Amino acid sequence: MYYHDDFEKEFAEELNFHEFLAEIDERAQWVRIPAKGLRVLTMAEAPENFALQEGMQEILADTRKHTGLLLRAGTKVYPVGKTAVGTLKDRARIKGTALFDVKTHVLADILNECLKVSKGNALLRISEGKIRGVMSGDESDYAIISMPELFMIASAYINTDQSAKFCQGYADHYMAQITWRISGNELTKAYEELMQEYGKKPFGEVHIFVRVTSSDVGASGANIFYSMKDGVYRIILGEALRIRHQHKRGLEEFTCNMESLFQYYKQKLKDVGRLCKIQIRHPVNTLAQLMKSQNFGKKLIAETVERFQATFGDAPCSAYEVYCGLCESLFFAKKNESSVAALIKLEEKIARCMSVKWHEYDIPGGFSL
Repeated sequence: MYYHDDFEKEFAEELNFHEFLAEIDERAQWVRIPAKGLRVLTMAEAPENFALQEGMQEILADTRKHTGLLLRAGTKVYPVGKTAVGTLKDRARIKGTALFDVKTHVLADILNECLKVSKGNALLRISEGKIRGVMSGDESDYAIISMPELFMIASAYINTDQSAKFCQGYADHYMAQITWRISGNELTKAYEELMQEYGKKPFGEVHIFVRVTSSDVGASGANIFYSMKDGVYRIILGEALRIRHQHKRGLEEFTCNMESLFQYYKQKLKDVGRLCKIQIRHPVNTLAQLMKSQNFGKKLIAETVERFQATFGDAPCSAYEVYCGLCESLFFAKKNESSVAALIKLEEKIARCMSVKWHEYDIPGGFSL
């Protein structure tokens, strides 16, 4: 069942998460081939007897449902998974939203014409019967990082903290992630001291969450992401600490990042302190204008701003309170059944808002969409 393009799995046990990654990686393979040696086929162009291979009929049925494409790489042909389409376009050096609307055979023709003039190698990720990614074959552009090894390193470092507790693991064909909760240590103490410095109090009990996310199909680097639960409020602590899949230093740099987690967290708290210094005169409208400018979507804006207004009112406050209100959009996105991948993108969008020029949005006016 893992071959389905819409496959996803959640893990309640940390060991099961690691065992799953090892199982998938053992069956998968990487193939380097000159980019000019790739040819995109439609389902109608499948070689004779292709569907007679063991298990291929089910895989082809799922491929027909999602991409309708095959890829010839040298003498072999593989179904193209949904995660590979974007990377295949990148490798062919073509972009544009119109490509989503053209018919399958037209897209195949466009890709083939561009691949004919491609230089260098392509790196193919083949997993569960399909091509899952088509990356550059140059390690300076994309280097292979072992997903099982990367997440084992993360677990080894996090679990040295006695207060760390595994929360959840998740995997699909785009990415994998694991989250831990850290309570009652120097991380939470540092936050409480920061609040005291600015004359504020935590909203409630404080927990720190560390999430590690990575991908072997070009969807994500090896990212370490901090968030915090302060009472009922989930607060995103800025952008992730990132390692790109480039050069040969990926695991080495990732290990260094895991070793410096607390120093990175203290830097994130400095960003929180900067928000505490910024005074906002019209917080409700500030939040609404900020979310509109960042294209959060009308429904999510309405729900988030209404919650903020009901909780904090419209009395002047700091940008920190407004940012806490912005983070509440995650609650409504989950309530509206957004996918895990969509929630991760939303967290990243929220994190980028921490560094906006807040006074540009602090203007009088009633909340309206």
